Amino acid sequence: MATAAASSASEPEAEPKSGPKADGEEDEVKAARTRRKVLSRAVAAATYKTMGPGWDQQEEGVSESDGDEYAMASSAESSPGEYEWEYDEEEEKNQLEIERLEEQLSINVYDYNCHVDLIRLLRLEGELTKVRMARQKMSEIFPLTEELWLEWLHDEISMAQDGLDREHVYDLFEKAVKDYICPNIWLEYGQYSVGGIGQKGGLEKVRSVFERALSSVGLHMTKGLALWEAYREFESAIVEAARLEKVHSLFRRQLAIPLYDMEATFAEYEEWSEDPIPDSVIQNYNKALQQLEKYKPYEEALVKK
Repeated sequence: MATAAASSASEPEAEPKSGPKADGEEDEVKAARTRRKVLSRAVAAATYKTMGPGWDQQEEGVSESDGDEYAMASSAESSPGEYEWEYDEEEEKNQLEIERLEEQLSINVYDYNCHVDLIRLLRLEGELTKVRMARQKMSEIFPLTEELWLEWLHDEISMAQDGLDREHVYDLFEKAVKDYICPNIWLEYGQYSVGGIGQKGGLEKVRSVFERALSSVGLHMTKGLALWEAYREFESAIVEAARLEKVHSLFRRQLAIPLYDMEATFAEYEEWSEDPIPDSVIQNYNKALQQLEKYKPYEEALVKK
C-alpha cells in the first residue's frame, strides 16, 4: 500500500489506516493486526528482523490515488476502540491456548508439536522470559531444527546489548552447532563474532569460529562457499602487510576443495593476487574441479528428492 501524503505543506501527515481491502481478505487483515500487536511487545525488534524490513510498509497509510480503497478501510472502522477490543479477544484466546499447551506438556513432555506451538504463541505474545524457558526445555529433549535455532538466535541477537549478553549468545551458538551440521548456523556464528572484534580477544575469537566452521562444513559442496567467502572478506578487511599470506592461504585452501562456483573463486583470486598463481595451486584447483563435475549429478539428484 502506498504511503499517505499530506495534501499541503501545512497539513500533518495522514494517520495510517488499516482494514480489509475487499471481501475474502480476512486472513490478511488478521495477520496485519497480529503484526501490529507484536510490535508493542518486548520482542518487537527481534520480530522485525525475522520478518524482514519490508513488512512494515503494509502498516503505512494510503495515497490519494487509492481513494476507493481508503474509503472502504475508513468505513470499516466503526469505532476507535473496535480493533482494541478485537486485540483483547485474540490475546485472551492465545492465553487460553498457551495454558492448554502448558498443561499438555506437563502430561507428555515428549509432544514435539506441542513444544513448537507453545514457542510460537509465547513469541507472538511477547512473553520473553517464558519463550526462553520453553525453548530451553525443548532443546533439552529434542535437537532443534535449523529454522527453530535461527529464529531463537535472531531474537537473542536483536536484544543483546552488552558484553554479558554477547557471551550468552555465544553460548547459544555453541549449543546450536552441536545439534546439527548446519552451514547456515555456522555462517551466522561467524558473522556475529565479527561484531565482537573490538572486545578483548575478539580477533582470535572470530578466527577460531571461522576455522571451526570450515572444519565442520567447509566441505559442504553447495553451501560451503559462503563460509569461505565470509572468512576471506573478514581477513581482507583487517589485512596488514604481514597478513597478506593469510588471505592467500584461504584462497588456496578453498580452491583445493570441490565447491560450487569454483571458477568464480579462481577468477577472483587471479584478480586479487598481484603475483601469478603458483602451478601447484592451479593443479589442485583442476583436480578439485574434476571432482566437482563427478559429484554434481549426485548432489542435484539429492536436491530433487
